[in-house]
Amino acid sequence: MRAAWAEALNDWWENALKDWWEKAPQNQRDKVNEVIAALETPTKPKGKEWADLETWWAQLSDKEKAEASRNLMTDFRGRIGLWAPKDINEITKWDSRISVIDQFPMFKNIPRDSLSADARRLMDYNEEKGESSIIHLRV
Repeated sequence: MRAAWAEALNDWWENALKDWWEKAPQNQRDKVNEVIAALETPTKPKGKEWADLETWWAQLSDKEKAEASRNLMTDFRGRIGLWAPKDINEITKWDSRISVIDQFPMFKNIPRDSLSADARRLMDYNEEKGESSIIHLRV
């Protein structure tokens, strides 16, 4: 059984990805579909719309989701590109009313003793690379 925090994180990630999907230009969504088509999962999405991706994702086992997530994130960074600056303080240049209050690793202070090796590796990797942060802004 999955831990409650893992389920909550998964739900958050799916909602964030859906929000991105709805706002992303078509060429970005096309790249995501190309990456998904290249994944080595036993099932593939039946179409290229968000509902097709949700259905496909729900059919994957936890292990397949973990592998697909790793591959997707690698391609998001390298091939698709993220919509976030490397230096979060760049955001303050977008609008003078924005200020960065705090930034820290997303997995900070989360006990890892009871987690799987895969989950610990993912968390460690994100912290080492500074990939996933919680950012507090004042607007």
